[in-house]
Amino acid sequence: MRHSRRARRLATAALASLLTATTLLGGAPGAVADGERPGNGRHGRDRGPELEALDRGLVAVASGEGVFLSWRLLGSEATGYSESGLTGVDFRVYRDGEPIATVTDSTNFLDSAGTTDSSYRVAAIVDGRERRASEAVKAAGEGFHEIPLRRPEGGVTPAGEEYTYSANDMSVGDVNGDGAYEFVVKWDPSNSKDVSQVGYTGNVYLDTYELDGTLLHRVDLGVNVRAGAHYTQFLVYDFDGNGRAEIMFKTAPGTTITRYNPQGRPTSTRPITLPRDDVRAGIRHTDDYRLSAEDYYHHLVDTFQGWSDHPEVQAGNWPATLEEAFGIDPTHTYPLTRADAQELADYFIDEYAPARSERNQLRAFEGFILDGPEYLTVIDGHSGRERDTVRYWPDRDDDGLLWGDYAMPRIEPGNRVDRFLATVA
Repeated sequence: MRHSRRARRLATAALASLLTATTLLGGAPGAVADGERPGNGRHGRDRGPELEALDRGLVAVASGEGVFLSWRLLGSEATGYSESGLTGVDFRVYRDGEPIATVTDSTNFLDSAGTTDSSYRVAAIVDGRERRASEAVKAAGEGFHEIPLRRPEGGVTPAGEEYTYSANDMSVGDVNGDGAYEFVVKWDPSNSKDVSQVGYTGNVYLDTYELDGTLLHRVDLGVNVRAGAHYTQFLVYDFDGNGRAEIMFKTAPGTTITRYNPQGRPTSTRPITLPRDDVRAGIRHTDDYRLSAEDYYHHLVDTFQGWSDHPEVQAGNWPATLEEAFGIDPTHTYPLTRADAQELADYFIDEYAPARSERNQLRAFEGFILDGPEYLTVIDGHSGRERDTVRYWPDRDDDGLLWGDYAMPRIEPGNRVDRFLATVA
């Protein structure tokens, strides 16, 4: 399929980056001196790993002792290492257009005569020749930089609970290929939950900002991705080697992407592309897979009614009857009728579970998502355009059964199925 081939290309690029990352720093070509940045960020594979093509990243901050400067040592400038750390080229520091120092052992400098009116540039000295200097930066009066964010509006859950938003996790990447980092910010609702906590949550948003606060695009993950520390990992990296970072994250039916113009006005809002098989199966972006307490009860009844046909029971790994699992006398004939499955579900919720722990309040189990499709989506980090969406693995399930939670004191359905970690190596 077209989507699968494209996904494989992205995965191959990510794997290649992971494998070549073990190459030693010496001669690494990816990041180069100012004025020599490549047009597309790609380099010959025989020359070392593919790195970001970043600018000098010079920062100047005023302090009680003058102005502190710090900048990047680019990959092509690393010459090796010593007992004290990485070695590299020398640098010449300019204040207000005049050279004031040559730094031979680090990528920082304290200008004791500097003020907040001072302007600075740094130039690398390679093989005795001074390269083009960095862009000039003014000394900042504070040790931090504020980025104006656009807080999403709050909302109300199906249970009637109001919630608001606050900025949560953040990642960085050069999404437009200019050599400077942009910022991807995750917004979490005030009712975000740990995977072991019951209740509905608000939607999760991913915003991409430039340094001045320009919002490029916003991803609304929708109602079918729960909010909390474990649920949403987002990767910001140049996976295809075109010199611009993509953003990769888990999605579901209902996920949309809104793009903005430079004036901050939305220009389009589009849902992600559902796989053709899911469309044929009737999956729609309006689907809502969140479980109410009543939905969970019916899920449990369905599970119990199909107990005899469960693969683990068929394989002899699980008890042949629910009574045996609960440690009570056998009272029903299998396969169970609907009425018998309801009777055992009532016993499990109202007697068995509370007897194991008073925290097992399964009549209040709501807000979780135990089924429905999930996807892995990659978008262009600058434009927000969807690059590809493929099916996410592993599948959702009631892992309270699969992990044996129903036999332990604390019964937490859905506790492990949504514990995700991800990174770019």
